Amino acid sequence: MRLLLRHLSHVPGPALWIADEHIDRAAVALAPTRAELHALSNRCDVAAMLRARGVPTALNDFELTQLSVFEHALFRVAKEKALVHHVINRALELLPSGGTLTLSGFKGDGIKTFIAKTAARAQSEIRLEREGGALLGVVTRAKDLMEPLDDQNYTQLQRIELAPGFTVCSKPGIFGWKKIDEGSRFLFDHIDSVWPKPPQRMLDLGCGYGYLSIRALKHWSNTQVLATDNNIAAINACARNLQEFGKRARCISSDAGETIDEQFDAILCNPPFHQGFAHQSELTEKFLRRTQRLLTDSGRALFVINQFIDIEKPAAPWFRRIDIIARNAGFKLLVLER
Repeated sequence: MRLLLRHLSHVPGPALWIADEHIDRAAVALAPTRAELHALSNRCDVAAMLRARGVPTALNDFELTQLSVFEHALFRVAKEKALVHHVINRALELLPSGGTLTLSGFKGDGIKTFIAKTAARAQSEIRLEREGGALLGVVTRAKDLMEPLDDQNYTQLQRIELAPGFTVCSKPGIFGWKKIDEGSRFLFDHIDSVWPKPPQRMLDLGCGYGYLSIRALKHWSNTQVLATDNNIAAINACARNLQEFGKRARCISSDAGETIDEQFDAILCNPPFHQGFAHQSELTEKFLRRTQRLLTDSGRALFVINQFIDIEKPAAPWFRRIDIIARNAGFKLLVLER
């Protein structure tokens, strides 16, 4: 990110910073405040931080066609290969001849391969810069482009049968987009021990494509369900999946429920503590603080956490009850009461 931001400070003309989950407060604080810089993110928190920094920022699922003309695009590559291929394809298509696409990342991110593929499609040479284990590549677009990279139809929701009788709409760019997450499955297998009677109102905090919400709506015939996520791709997929449930189900974009002003008898959460975020303690605190605010006085939250993550201690100031009710080889389930 330092390499990318340093380069961003010196590119002339209109520039687009494509920002995903790798962007944190430290990176935003280093962002140059200059004219002709715009940003695009698929995450509510990142878009909010960039706007607070004074950078005009679009929030969508990397739909670059909605943006005004730019001469330079910069992207710290993401974890999802199909997402990176989509960004490379669309950025090159929208850049003018002579415009540049700059990619940065580490060897383990596949950065060398992504830069090489970009150069091949743009029919251009590469300008490289290294710092420690990080690599940055600048590719200049030629007049004609070669065939696009395989992005697995990134822009399209796809119907996927995850189990017999359980089909969902999902797409690349969503965590675990074509599988049932084992932590979420483990969590739902224990909901009756936490709520012997169906709750009136349930929140799916960090819903992804909506696995927990879908199962809750089918299991509890009268429960009102709200699903929320920070990722716009997840919100789009979850909203499609919940359409059949009508007024019993809603889906909104929000950073760990920050903008929600309701309270719930039940909160189900498979939080992203284990996804390689740079500031795990800050993220853990945010989820716990928001959960405490969103519970009714008699409500309960059920979290599924990787075995190696200790949230019992940071949860202590916020909850009167913190019980581990089940474990398996990879996960533990915690009940939290306000």
